[in-house]
Amino acid sequence: MPSPSALLATSVQGLRPDGIVGVTITTQKVDPDRLPRIQQAHDYPREALWPLAGFTALVALCHLLVILSTLLFPQRHARPEGARSSPSLRRIPAALLDTFRVIAYRCTIPIGGSHSLNLAEVFLTAAYITIIFVWSLVHSTNSKGMLYDPKYWGNTAGNVAATQLSVVAALGTRNNIISWITGISFDKLNYLHRMSARAVCVLTWVHGAGRVSESCNGGMGLITGAVGWDHPFTQAGLLASIALSVLSIFSVRPLREAGYEVFVVVHFLLVFIVILSAYFHAQEFELGYFIWPAFLIWGMDRLIQVLRTFILNAGYFKARSHELDARIDVLSPHFLRLRLYRPNFFHWRPGQSALLTLPTVSTLPLETHPFTISTIDTPAAYKARTSGEVTPPSPSGSDEKRDNLPDNVAPGKELTFLIRVRRGLTGKLLDAATKGDTVKVLVDGPYSSPPWLRGFDSVVLIAGGSGVAFTLPMLLDTIRRAKANAVGVCRRVTFIWAIRELEHTQWISDALVPALQDIPSTLVVDIKFYVTGLADDSQAQSLDDDSSHSDHESKGQGDVDVKGGQLLQSSVVTVENGRPNLKALLDAEIARASGPMSVNVCGTHTLANVVRGALRKPRFMDILKGGPTVTLHIEAFGSSVSPFPSRDLLEAR
Repeated sequence: MPSPSALLATSVQGLRPDGIVGVTITTQKVDPDRLPRIQQAHDYPREALWPLAGFTALVALCHLLVILSTLLFPQRHARPEGARSSPSLRRIPAALLDTFRVIAYRCTIPIGGSHSLNLAEVFLTAAYITIIFVWSLVHSTNSKGMLYDPKYWGNTAGNVAATQLSVVAALGTRNNIISWITGISFDKLNYLHRMSARAVCVLTWVHGAGRVSESCNGGMGLITGAVGWDHPFTQAGLLASIALSVLSIFSVRPLREAGYEVFVVVHFLLVFIVILSAYFHAQEFELGYFIWPAFLIWGMDRLIQVLRTFILNAGYFKARSHELDARIDVLSPHFLRLRLYRPNFFHWRPGQSALLTLPTVSTLPLETHPFTISTIDTPAAYKARTSGEVTPPSPSGSDEKRDNLPDNVAPGKELTFLIRVRRGLTGKLLDAATKGDTVKVLVDGPYSSPPWLRGFDSVVLIAGGSGVAFTLPMLLDTIRRAKANAVGVCRRVTFIWAIRELEHTQWISDALVPALQDIPSTLVVDIKFYVTGLADDSQAQSLDDDSSHSDHESKGQGDVDVKGGQLLQSSVVTVENGRPNLKALLDAEIARASGPMSVNVCGTHTLANVVRGALRKPRFMDILKGGPTVTLHIEAFGSSVSPFPSRDLLEAR
């Protein structure tokens, strides 16, 4: 009987070469799904980036149009206050935009006792999760009709997760192109950073589950062989997934707030482990180019921070230099004022923040914390003791060692920070101030994207407690621009501050009293102080951030004129006891306004929710009749860590 090889040789005699090739292929076991799988794993991760890029471009375009419209078509204040007319079809776009803001940013879903998501955040979260999982799982039916074949979605999910690491990194860095082109500051993008990181974390485990499932079904070995558990390729991928999972757990709000300093260190180390391990895992199949952009983004952010810190703090490296010495005033047992100077080339916008490093106070030498700059960008020079001038004593009665300015320092701009004393760094800073110690401060910034108060008819600034550090520079800048007859200055500005004690007004009197002199008639300034410490209502006391730590040394109304000084004697200042009726105040401002209106808030979670509720009702018909459109900006609240981050991510005038 002829052997099988002889039969095969006989059967192919006389055939053409291409016929021989065809017979040879049919004798092999060919996987018809292999090439489609490879193509999908190559293309789909890139395609998943396009919706994200398109949405970012749309937001950037809207941001650009807002800036151009503000510069080219400033508000002229042509109509009198409160003017209304018959409905106009030309105002339909403005009415629709205002209604969209109400629904998207001011309607919230509570999560726990002190956290909520607005509908825009819910939509963005759902959309992002949908995008990355659809591109990971779509078209995963194999040629045999098996739905969701793990050989398809296993590797595709891993590649999608790899490409999304760059998105996660970009959303989490302080110096990133997304903030620059969209005008959305890094602190507001931080929610999207955490959300996308957690979604990618789940996707990495989906990728791992696909590979394990494939192995169990007789596919490419994962338990044994070249890619077994003992292979560095597998171990690197597992390490990246575990590190990302631990980081996602530590980033949960309660844990993050409980130990911010610990979280900063853990975050730095685990991010490094995730990116490095993911790179070695992907590079096994020459896919490291999916990962290294995340490393580049992360590294560039750190490099920019280091270079800018070196430039702004060059005096730190001079022998026996006092240029970085900062003065600390103890305003109350729970508030500090930190004052320092920086070169004239350092510029910032009202409401922006800076990263401060206090090597002699902090636990870690290079530990950084964000604080809002409560002064405006104006040149100022140090008064040296040799000039014979001594600065006036601080309201806190600090001793001469802290009140006198350092000798032999260069001219510069004064930066003032109002700091709420909490645990950690701020507690140590209070101890240093009490002892009269001199602290050196490294500054990096500015950061964040506060609202651009140009082209509005009226502006309302609302703060609780130390939130005044955000609203005060906006008030000062508005008054300064009005005195300079600048274009686009509002017609009316209302400043509302909820405080625990009336004497807290002294914190801002040095800056505000000179500004209130010679206000032009084109600007109406209305300043309202609400002293919540005298109220029995616990909700009233929750509007400022000193309520839970008050020493109950409330003073009566009879002390107003004594403690308020020049500020409280001003004709534009009123003082009331109890919580402000923000709904009534905002309704009155809306009724009075005849053009775009900006409402800006910085305070507790309770204060932010009250303002949202007051502006939650759509006003479609009122806007058609000439009523104002209202823009709401809620600033992140806190010092070293923000317990209640801003929710109005994309709201623009």
